[in-house]
Amino acid sequence: MAVLKESNKACSVYPLKLSQPLGAVYFFLGIKGSIPLMHGSQGCAAFAKTFLTRNFSENIPMQTTALSEIATVMGGDDNLHIALKNIIERYNPELIGIVSTGVSETKGDDVEGSIKRFKELYPDYVYKKLIYVSTPDYEGSFHNGYKKAILSTVKTLVRRAYSKKTKQINVLLSYSLTAKDVDTIKEVIESFGLKPIILPNFSSSLDGGSKGFSSITAGGTDVEEIEFMSASAITITVGESTKEAGEYLESKFMIPAFYFESLYGLKNFDRFIRLLMNLSGEEPDEKLKKWRSRLLDAMLDSHFYLTGKKIAIAAEPDTLYGISNFLVREIGMEVSLAVASTYAEYLKQLPFDEIIIGDLEDMLLLKEGKCVDIAIGNTNMRHIAKKLKVPHYRMGIPVFDRLGHFLKGFVGYEGSINLVFDLANLLMERDEEESYKIPEHITRRST
Repeated sequence: MAVLKESNKACSVYPLKLSQPLGAVYFFLGIKGSIPLMHGSQGCAAFAKTFLTRNFSENIPMQTTALSEIATVMGGDDNLHIALKNIIERYNPELIGIVSTGVSETKGDDVEGSIKRFKELYPDYVYKKLIYVSTPDYEGSFHNGYKKAILSTVKTLVRRAYSKKTKQINVLLSYSLTAKDVDTIKEVIESFGLKPIILPNFSSSLDGGSKGFSSITAGGTDVEEIEFMSASAITITVGESTKEAGEYLESKFMIPAFYFESLYGLKNFDRFIRLLMNLSGEEPDEKLKKWRSRLLDAMLDSHFYLTGKKIAIAAEPDTLYGISNFLVREIGMEVSLAVASTYAEYLKQLPFDEIIIGDLEDMLLLKEGKCVDIAIGNTNMRHIAKKLKVPHYRMGIPVFDRLGHFLKGFVGYEGSINLVFDLANLLMERDEEESYKIPEHITRRST
């Protein structure tokens, strides 16, 4: 059981935490025909847009209410109404995700009341789908914003269905999954003759497959599909950030919910496959069985390089939990240093001693007396890896110093093979380079 400890530093030096509004915006980018609208200053939206553009190398549709100093103090009703009216008239999106920021939250704007007043002022837009998410960026993190956005979406959109569809299932996915991961999950479910409604679906919105410029999200989950999630036989939630939304569907529409902390590794994906077998009455296809055998072989081949090796890992909670749980419990690695961006109770279940709620500098402050063989984290972790003099494996958001990361898969049997071999190859390369170094005592003698 891990102990969660808050960092007591006065300031953040190497930041790890991403803001709540950014997590909510990211979620809405997985819904087809949507536009995230940040209720705050222009700088709030500019940062989020730049950040996501660097990570995905894609156009990021986003708008802002552009609160000025006066509007921030006096209230931003007019700014919100004008922004909503302009967006609807210019782009006619299927959905507008209204995301608050620290600017509007500090003032205490009644955004839900403002949305009601907007529909009274503009009755032609009364049926437009507007979803509000309260995400002050002075608390929580990316994890919390994403979690609130998916819960608000199912609460707002899902309506009671007339009949159940036994082959239809809801799949609520964490931010920790890539476009390739989404494809993998969808293909596996469909191989059992089931129809998944995946929310959000980044594999068709942020995968680079969209043609031309679009001012709204070109791909993703259809709004109509979300509305009829109540007709599904079950709900599968992957990652703690989706759990609350699954529980809402279960209590509101009597849809059994099955929770998976992650789908990394052999055990979790075996449990996922077993659930699909029980639901469909079908056996896994030969392709799936072959990849499972390959994963077992990969774990055997790589254990010489990975077992007992020490990890330094820093990430948002879902990513931290999924990766470290797999590497410790199934691969035999050890977590020497762990940092999470925000407090999450379920992290206590992880099989190592301590997790610091802080920033990347905390790793450097705590490294004394601790051995580290490899560092796992987003692009910003590269500075820490360099100081620790260990290889850096990129996971999480953002990854902007490598191309194609979002099209790499890490879940399922095939994805777990990629993860295991990537880590083993990094350590093999390090050992090879170390073997060619001349020992210091010989260097001194020759000089």
